[in-house]
Amino acid sequence: MKPRILFNDKNLTRTDTDLLSLIISLTLKNDYCFATNKYLANYINTSERTISYSLSKFKELKYIFVKRVNGNRRIYLNKEKIPTRIADESATGCSNDSAIDCDYNINSKNKIEYNKIKKFKREGIVPEWMKNPDLCKSKPMTEEEQKEFDIQIKELQEEIDKL
Repeated sequence: MKPRILFNDKNLTRTDTDLLSLIISLTLKNDYCFATNKYLANYINTSERTISYSLSKFKELKYIFVKRVNGNRRIYLNKEKIPTRIADESATGCSNDSAIDCDYNINSKNKIEYNKIKKFKREGIVPEWMKNPDLCKSKPMTEEEQKEFDIQIKELQEEIDKL
């Protein structure tokens, strides 16, 4: 089933929405997808070139970002643009937003948090950092993250040098 947000984006073709839906389903288990272009192309019955083009479009639209880990590609969803967590919460019975609504009606000590979330709900999706401020706390990179960062910087520098 395709998320409704994909139907509303007029930048996406039907193949794009099929591919992004597939990527969403593949990222639910590990928070990333490691499928190859060939696998994705076979699954939605299109060419690898079309997959490559669509993935570039998704990166440009900031729906996904790609990391290389041990030489393997990982495709991650931008969860601020494609909120998969909401579906997970609904499946378990009660979303965090519903719980906040209940808390507010029972106990007004959450009034400030409630109003912030309500404001963002009117404007669109509540950013994950707003629900969980601990995500914004700084922490040093791990050794693996530093290596990955260095590789990405090197790739970007090579691209700049080509221009």
